[in-house]
Amino acid sequence: MLVNYFKLKNISKRGRVIALSVVGGVFVFLSLLSIWQRNFVDSLINYVPDEAVFYAHLSRPKINNLPQFDGLLAKMAADYGLTDLAALNINREMAIVGLPAQAGLPILPTQAGQVGLSQEGRISYGLIIKTDRPSKAKKVLTSAGLAYKFLAYNKIVIADKDRLDDYQKNRGNLVKSTARKRFYPLSSITLYASPEFFRSNSDDLFLNFIFGLLKNDSGDLVLNLKVQRDGLKVLTGGLSSAVSSLDRFPAKTPKEKIDGDLVLVTTDLQSALDSWQVNLKNISASDYDIFAGGKWGIYLNTYLPGETGLSAQAGRILLSVKKNQNNSNWLVSDYDFYLSIEKAYPAKVEEILKVLMANRYPSSQNIYLSDGTKVTEFLPDIKRWNFLAKNGANYLYSPDNQFKLIYKSLANNNIIITNSEELLSQNWPQPDFNYLRFNSDLLSDDGIGQYLKLFDELGVNNKGLFLK
Repeated sequence: MLVNYFKLKNISKRGRVIALSVVGGVFVFLSLLSIWQRNFVDSLINYVPDEAVFYAHLSRPKINNLPQFDGLLAKMAADYGLTDLAALNINREMAIVGLPAQAGLPILPTQAGQVGLSQEGRISYGLIIKTDRPSKAKKVLTSAGLAYKFLAYNKIVIADKDRLDDYQKNRGNLVKSTARKRFYPLSSITLYASPEFFRSNSDDLFLNFIFGLLKNDSGDLVLNLKVQRDGLKVLTGGLSSAVSSLDRFPAKTPKEKIDGDLVLVTTDLQSALDSWQVNLKNISASDYDIFAGGKWGIYLNTYLPGETGLSAQAGRILLSVKKNQNNSNWLVSDYDFYLSIEKAYPAKVEEILKVLMANRYPSSQNIYLSDGTKVTEFLPDIKRWNFLAKNGANYLYSPDNQFKLIYKSLANNNIIITNSEELLSQNWPQPDFNYLRFNSDLLSDDGIGQYLKLFDELGVNNKGLFLK
């Protein structure tokens, strides 16, 4: 058809040149696109056993060089006793596969990098790598004393020797048919986890919070993480399904940078905390009961809800928290914080701050038991605490004058609460949207936290969920 088109008499020589240029340009573009996609293709998923409950594919094209991503690869390889990632000569691809552990068989490296006996409900992990130098990788694995199997001339699985036969080429395995259609082809990390995987890790609350927030209607979790210039962007599907599109927390990025180890901006604090508590209860009822009956749970449930609570009317909240040099083991003392609450009640704020101080510095009194024994009892007494007006703010000092709580009333019942005069004097923005960011130092050193701590911070903004 194209040849006949060019034979038409009314087509000029210049028109033919333009048409051929367009066709050639499209051909070159499609060729480059094909090469680009092949650079990300997952060639390891075909070897995943049907019973797998977890699968993570990591693709490191040579054109990308994100130090944290290389650190993530090295950390995962180290969990298998492979401390020299370069010696494996990995050709872009590495995958982690989780299988339900068979009772009595040893689990080869757990996420904590330890080897132990499996129990019912545990996960047995396997590592699949694609290498440029199979013979050298073989020597490394043999030297490390690991059980392995060649799936192809350049693909190797490392797993417990009793599970090696589970890894066979199966182009129609269940993980591939379930998750592959939801994997974004240009992702650097594609991750699938079934509900059974999360039940087996029910003690990892942070992991289950992620599952509770991002799981889909099928009850499983499919994430795509794309390397960008300064970190990883987390996607729940394709590019149009970024985490920021979630209705429960539509987020933006403030124009002004808000400093702090933890920064939270929300237009509805009550809703955000209610969602968090419901999520905690669904994940672990016992932990929810401990929290609800604990000191901080009582504070939230007593002073936040209701017509006279801090969230009586929906208003903007801005919270910035930063670790200081104190080591008192008291959260309110060891972190400098600034909290701006819109439409709050000064009387309620004073009551909360007095309760905090009274519990930290209780009053002592001597009492006598029925047998005449004298004992000293420590009880919080908010009546002994009074605020001191100073420079337009209200101060509540500790008995040793080493610590203070401050609140300042602004127009329209807007109130600032802080423990730092320096933070009180700063000019803070008043955004009217949601935003969350926290430094990875606040995460635990075990579970999923040990991998996320390779990044400096996590945040939810207009880019979605982002790891930098």
